[in-house]
Amino acid sequence: MTQEVRFSRMAPELRKTNLIEATLVCLQRHGFQGASIRKISAEAGVSVGLISHHYSGKDELVAEAYLAVTGRVMALLRAAMEQAAPNARERLSAFFRGSFSAELLDPQLLDAWLAFWGAVKTAEAINLAHEQSYGEYRAILRKVLNELAEEEGWQRFDSDLAAISLSALLDGLWLESGLNPGTFTPEQGMQICEAWVDGLQAGGRQRFTLQTTGC
Repeated sequence: MTQEVRFSRMAPELRKTNLIEATLVCLQRHGFQGASIRKISAEAGVSVGLISHHYSGKDELVAEAYLAVTGRVMALLRAAMEQAAPNARERLSAFFRGSFSAELLDPQLLDAWLAFWGAVKTAEAINLAHEQSYGEYRAILRKVLNELAEEEGWQRFDSDLAAISLSALLDGLWLESGLNPGTFTPEQGMQICEAWVDGLQAGGRQRFTLQTTGC
């Protein structure tokens, strides 16, 4: 009872943060299927009823936790790019450094991310959160790749297709790092991504040229 009263007096943002952190802990420990509302409420130190007052169920709470985590990731990546030199290639390199930073390679974060991905196809709310966060992530890459195309003078460059390709590479490397951290070092991960951009600049951009059909 004492815990619930103390929690109910928290500011709304602090209350939200407390629940999200408890959700992440439970996802790391138990996975999506095992992370029940009862376990989350126990971790947060509140009653099940208090969570039910704010969320329709576990799916909605996990979806909000997903968006909170991706928000932190986006903020870190944007901050890294803002500190880079004012050209597209340097901002891409900063994006890669941020992607393989200790903060984003934190095993606890990776465990939570794997739980999110595992739930995407089983819960509509989480799928929508995934689509929103992936769209934002891809938009960041699309913007900087567009800037690279302008600086290089490329014509009819399909930055959306290139962003899909690069994000798939980053996701694959991040997933492999989470499953088996010994496969490659963060420096090697960055090297792989830099090589992708090298190939793009050396002529691989032709693979991302907008196609037109004759009438």
